[in-house]
Amino acid sequence: MKNTIKQLLLNCTLILTVLVPTTIFAHTTQQNPPVLNTTTTDFTVQDANGNKIKMSALQGKAVFVNFWATWCPPCIKEMPSIEALKNKLKGEDIVFVMVDVDGDHDKAQRFMDKKKYKLPVYIPVSSVSPNYLGNAVPTTLIFDKKGNMVQRIVGGVDYDSKKVEEFMRYVINM
Repeated sequence: MKNTIKQLLLNCTLILTVLVPTTIFAHTTQQNPPVLNTTTTDFTVQDANGNKIKMSALQGKAVFVNFWATWCPPCIKEMPSIEALKNKLKGEDIVFVMVDVDGDHDKAQRFMDKKKYKLPVYIPVSSVSPNYLGNAVPTTLIFDKKGNMVQRIVGGVDYDSKKVEEFMRYVINM
């Protein structure tokens, strides 16, 4: 019985691993991505220097928010692809916000430095709506320039793909 349950869970995981990345960014530039939450719940993050940023203050730019933790294998696995996406979109009208859910900025920054990632690390300083974070890391939120959430991704994703880049460029140019 235990083996049957384990096999079922393994099969579900494999199916999701294949389906989720291909369906998440299925929007083309011919159609608008759906607005998932028209009433933006604001939250605030803080960088290592104590500078606080309210998400609402970023309106006018596309925003890529990734909630992650140093102890989370899927978070660690997707980090190089987030770095690659950020590099591809350098100079574009987008902000990347990497939020360490443990709230330990020093530990998170040491992790980034060790891996030589140039991703901006923040910690949450206000509560984050369960509509955004839920109970899982990694969770990525993508907001359009009006502050509308147009994508919520739960679980690890390879962001270093043509489809993701096209979707992000579309969101940036909406």
